[in-house]
Amino acid sequence: MFPDYADSALAENHFAFMGAQRGVLHRKGAAIELAGRADFLSWWAPLMPDTEVPPEVTTVRLFSWSDESWPPRLADLGFRLSSELSYLDAPVRPGAAAALPGGVTVDVVASDADADAFAAAQTAGFAEPGDSEEDLAWWRQFLAEEARGNYADPAQTFYVLRSGGVPAAVALTVVTDGVCGVYAVATRPEFRRRGYAARLLDRIRADAYARGDERLTLQVEPDTVAERIYLAAGFEPRFRSTLYSR
Repeated sequence: MFPDYADSALAENHFAFMGAQRGVLHRKGAAIELAGRADFLSWWAPLMPDTEVPPEVTTVRLFSWSDESWPPRLADLGFRLSSELSYLDAPVRPGAAAALPGGVTVDVVASDADADAFAAAQTAGFAEPGDSEEDLAWWRQFLAEEARGNYADPAQTFYVLRSGGVPAAVALTVVTDGVCGVYAVATRPEFRRRGYAARLLDRIRADAYARGDERLTLQVEPDTVAERIYLAAGFEPRFRSTLYSR
């Protein structure tokens, strides 16, 4: 269980995503741990202020309920700040979605072939200039396996936006207790600046409203272009989570 914290539902949704698509989630008394399907995906998070960090742990994730004693304690144990996530949310409201441009469709993944197309677009959308072909091949295979294994789950929905029949942009959602988490929003570089991510978000909002969901949530790196885009789209920051590694 989480501490008594107003926005724990947002973290719970993110944990559901991580447990479904990145590893196995273990709740161990006063801590929660993700045993990632690759070592770099694993982390450990304390739920209580007096929790001891196990000696084998190399990555610790802190949340807003982690009190101010944690950063210096982690520093004494050899941990250093490595990354940060900003958790945003927005209410689910009715509204008319903008019409899709000609030749553009948004479909839900319903087959292994669709899942592979989703993974290929996701990999291309998140690729960095310095990524090797070996790294990209690893991610394509990993993400294809995750998409194939999860698209039939009724709590998850995988969306593919096609332009002229080509998978151009993707997103997926995970629903937990009225919270619709938005993940994996990615657009192939050659299709950017056409508003495709906004069109996916329109579809996600409409589906969330039809289901009766109450909140949308997502995570971005703070102080980035992506965060500014979501803030402009009506999302508001709720809390940040920091990652420490040794």
